[in-house]
Amino acid sequence: MLAPNRLFEITQAHLGLPPDPEPLPLPAIYVPRKGPTEANLCDWIASASAGHAIQYHEGLLLRDRSELASEFPTKERARIHAVARRAWIACELGLVHLFSQKVEENHYRYLAIRTSNVLKPPEIGARLRTAPPAPTHRHPT
Repeated sequence: MLAPNRLFEITQAHLGLPPDPEPLPLPAIYVPRKGPTEANLCDWIASASAGHAIQYHEGLLLRDRSELASEFPTKERARIHAVARRAWIACELGLVHLFSQKVEENHYRYLAIRTSNVLKPPEIGARLRTAPPAPTHRHPT
């Protein structure tokens, strides 16, 4: 009996279909030693080539940004929120595609993959930096 892949190849050839292209290699993922800041993320987006990826968070983004559920201190939660918001703005500008990769239950790697875009680095930096900053939440003490 033929292996399923070989049978599929023979069927494609019989129907005159081209063979499947080689799978695309996964992009190399830049994982900063410390969580990136908004400025770091903007600089990376402005200088990255199409197809390059950065991990901008690891954990569970919704929980890690939450005042009630997060184990992070206020300053770190604010950084996580600001970076996630800036990644979303970059996505809306068409500069990156955002993905989450499941590591285990309730644990994900959040990735921004640089798109091919006609904007030059100075324009990219200007657009990203002129978008409104993440709002800060101040609570009465």
